Amino acid sequence: MTSATSITSGPALLGEHRNSPGLMLALLGHEAMRRLRDAHTAHGLAPRQFHILGLLHDRGPLAQTDLAAETDTAASVLVTQLNPLEAEGLVTRTRDPRDRRRHLVVLTEAGQQRLQDAAAAQQEVEDDLFRSLTDTQRSRLTQLLVLVRDDLTDGNERCGTPTSLDRKTP
Repeated sequence: MTSATSITSGPALLGEHRNSPGLMLALLGHEAMRRLRDAHTAHGLAPRQFHILGLLHDRGPLAQTDLAAETDTAASVLVTQLNPLEAEGLVTRTRDPRDRRRHLVVLTEAGQQRLQDAAAAQQEVEDDLFRSLTDTQRSRLTQLLVLVRDDLTDGNERCGTPTSLDRKTP
């Protein structure tokens, strides 16, 4: 019978890597995604639907094709996101008066209210996630994360779309 022995020559590997920035970012990102997804779904929205409502709020009515491009979503997938939003009265789809072949997606008052409620819940989650940081530290963390994001994506701000938030994690 052979027994396993360990040879240690320096700091423990797991202890050393437990505090590595990449691993911490991955683990904290997983937890942040879970909490943000829960905040959105508590208000009847998938994170991608929250994003769609937010785009409509910020940019006004958008052609369905433009909305698909902006969210980097296939047109058929976008329809599956829009159908329940329209059924709940959160958005409407109408013909574009300038081009009758296109449909415009418009945020309704009910959609505006749902978005505001979900945004407030998201802010509560973020405040809870960063409660141990001062405002200055939180601002600095944001600056550092933007720097890393921009370096990894060549400045493409859209890398952080909520598509990944829609995936269910155990």
